[in-house]
Amino acid sequence: MSDMLTCTACGSDKAEPVVHGGSYILRCAACGEVIVATSFMALLDSEDEWAAFIDAGPGKIPRPEALVARGSLRQISTAINVTTRKGNFIRLIPEKRE
Repeated sequence: MSDMLTCTACGSDKAEPVVHGGSYILRCAACGEVIVATSFMALLDSEDEWAAFIDAGPGKIPRPEALVARGSLRQISTAINVTTRKGNFIRLIPEKRE
């Protein structure tokens, strides 16, 4: 992460993306502090592939059974939105490109 995205609460330079409600959030992986947020809708045209999991908490790796969906954000946005409406945070993990 660049110095511009360093956590102001703990100084960590590690961030992880999560979705909650209609917001796409980069949070500190060490303490969970929100670093920056934007509209989740603004990212839907991204063609990158993601795995969406019910969030296990800052810095924690989600368990395989917490998988909600895999695919581009446009493909998996409905599953993400349904899950966040239940109060869950969704952790997004980029899929490796071959």
